[in-house]
Amino acid sequence: MEENSFVVDGFVFSNKADAELAAKEQKNIEIIKQKTPLTDANASFSLYSKLIERDMFKTLVGVNFLHELRTHLINDFGYAEEELPPITFSTKSSKTIFEDIKREALEEKVNNLMLSRKKMAIVIIALVVMIVGMFVIAFVNPDVHYVNTENKLLNKYSGWAEELEAREAAVKEKEKELNIKE
Repeated sequence: MEENSFVVDGFVFSNKADAELAAKEQKNIEIIKQKTPLTDANASFSLYSKLIERDMFKTLVGVNFLHELRTHLINDFGYAEEELPPITFSTKSSKTIFEDIKREALEEKVNNLMLSRKKMAIVIIALVVMIVGMFVIAFVNPDVHYVNTENKLLNKYSGWAEELEAREAAVKEKEKELNIKE
């Protein structure tokens, strides 16, 4: 036997995680056997049905117990095969199941990131188009008010300055006239 193999209830497991899970199932089976009267047909059937429904056992140790309980129900209590729910068992180890779940989660994250990337690319393209559009409008249309605002203000203030100078000159002439008359 290999050094890396683990034995629980006569079954050899290839990794420690599966062996630990099998050991937990073995403890649960012992507790079930202590607390449930397996001599009662209704109690045994109810127990078997609940264990199958809840998918309680994942390792060969648990599946073996379910098979023993099923055989006990058929042989000792007269249940038909069709009356009992079938036992489902996955041949994947818990490590493989964990890796599958991990792979699915990573694939989902990658898909979400790709979707986010597409959305951001669309937003960036839209913003670039808007900026280019603003520059085109600014350079193509010379009558845009905010482009020529500085020139308009300078023209307006220069007009006021000329008008003020003209008024000032008129006031000075009036003062000279008034000073001469006195």
